[in-house]
Amino acid sequence: MNKLYTLFILLVVSFQTMNAQKKKDLLEEISQLRQELRVSQGQVSDCQRKEVASQAQIASLERQVEDLRESNTSLLSNMGSFTALSKKKAENLESSLVSLQLKDKKINAINDAFSKNDSIKLAVLTKFKQAVGNDAAIGVQQGAVYITIPNSLLFGDDDKNYSLQDKSKALLSRIGTVLVANPDLKIAVEGNSNALKFEKTELRSNWDLSSLQAAAVIQSLQEEFKVLPKQMEVLGKSEYATEGIETVTRIRVDPGFKDFYIRIKDNMKE
Repeated sequence: MNKLYTLFILLVVSFQTMNAQKKKDLLEEISQLRQELRVSQGQVSDCQRKEVASQAQIASLERQVEDLRESNTSLLSNMGSFTALSKKKAENLESSLVSLQLKDKKINAINDAFSKNDSIKLAVLTKFKQAVGNDAAIGVQQGAVYITIPNSLLFGDDDKNYSLQDKSKALLSRIGTVLVANPDLKIAVEGNSNALKFEKTELRSNWDLSSLQAAAVIQSLQEEFKVLPKQMEVLGKSEYATEGIETVTRIRVDPGFKDFYIRIKDNMKE
């Protein structure tokens, strides 16, 4: 009986010892699990913080991407505007170049016309210089050639005379020869007189006298030297001559300047 009791006691003690060991092991395991839980919770918290930071970074990057996209769109739009503007400027530049070329062409045409006109004027001046020699003065004024002949050579010493002297015919013949050879030339014979009195004469004033003297030159050139009437006209200046010229007859030669100005006008219209 005592043996059974002892055995029971041993079993109880063994069971208690085993329970105590298990409890200890469980407590240690619980403590370890708690420690692992704390570590895991720390890791989770760290991951959550990192996730929040990552989300903020992602949001920032997304904003940057959107800004870049807007900037890119703006740049593309500006590039399109710049391209259109550059094209417009290029077209304007090309138009300006064409306009400049046309203006240069006009200027060159006008310069050529002036050069041609100057050449014609020089040729006319040379021809008449050779024709008049020392019998008359010759020069260029206001684009025309002027031959100035003393009235004493044409009409003698009588200041009221309007009949040509024989000594004038040689000079008028040479002038007429140039005009006949150049039917495009036109002349205006300008009479300038300064007679003081007109008593007992059919002349009323220097207006009559200067006109008749100029007409006498015209008639001689037409009738004796075959100059075409359409090439000539009469101007009577009385004593009110231009630049104070008196008691002379001036022949103004027009080297076809009308055609010259027509060419200039046509060039300006084109």
